[in-house]
Amino acid sequence: MSRKGGLGGQGMNALIKSADSEIRKAALDAEKRGVLEVDISLIDVNPDQPRKIFNEEEIQGLAESIRENGLINPITLREKDGQYQIISGERRFRAFKFLNRDKVPALVLENIDDSKMLELTLVENIQRADLNPIEIARSYKKLIYDLNIKQEELANRVGKSRSTISNSMRILDLSENIQNLILESKITEGHARAILSLTDENERETFAKEIIENGYSVRECEKIVKERKNDNNSQENTENNQKDNKKEIKKDPNIRQLENDLEKIFSTKVNVIDKNGKEGKIVIEYYSSDDLSRIMDMLEKIHERENSTIHTLEY
Repeated sequence: MSRKGGLGGQGMNALIKSADSEIRKAALDAEKRGVLEVDISLIDVNPDQPRKIFNEEEIQGLAESIRENGLINPITLREKDGQYQIISGERRFRAFKFLNRDKVPALVLENIDDSKMLELTLVENIQRADLNPIEIARSYKKLIYDLNIKQEELANRVGKSRSTISNSMRILDLSENIQNLILESKITEGHARAILSLTDENERETFAKEIIENGYSVRECEKIVKERKNDNNSQENTENNQKDNKKEIKKDPNIRQLENDLEKIFSTKVNVIDKNGKEGKIVIEYYSSDDLSRIMDMLEKIHERENSTIHTLEY
């Protein structure tokens, strides 16, 4: 039994607009066939389902809503060898099983191979805003690895900007413990980004606990992190100044003169680090992106004038 109509929601629309011709054709054909009543016993869950945590109370609540109001959005399936595999809608599928229903309304995509399944699942769930930030980030990472593609190509495939992909995957730099806090909805993605601003792992773990214990908002977290970083920078600058003063006393007068001359050329602080009188390095400091561009322009002009790559500046 089938019902006509485009009831797949934003997820199905995203599949129809996909850059992949195979996915696009399968989605359009599914829309034309309409919603089918599929035997639940023929449906398998998707091993690549990004969502790993299902709250049983939420499933039961969804089941009661379906009992009273019916299913607003059908689930999306892939047909494979007479069986069906869930692309999206596993929570709705579980709710129907809880209600002991024999069939579930579904849009069915045909002629989709295994390599497309994770991509299909991810696009559908993202468009429904149906995933936790960690689940999305892990799916991005798996897609990049499995498909051997770069972030830019992935962005095109899932309809997101490259910066969105990059920023999403950054939260995977957090420890597994903190990632679990996000999965359990104890802290948000905004909290996670504030935590990422801290570089020390122990400090991150401690701050995550503080957020939960004190109920900090994201704005409060950002303010606290900024204050802590300012305090750390102030202490670090004090320590560096003390080290520089000690080095300055021991530094060879000729090296000190070289630094002065280079500072006049580049209009910024220059540190010449001499290791043994035969080798070392020159550190040219910059304090903004514009400052860096200015220094790079100067080096480029020197390169053009000398018509050779500069490896060292001789004095």
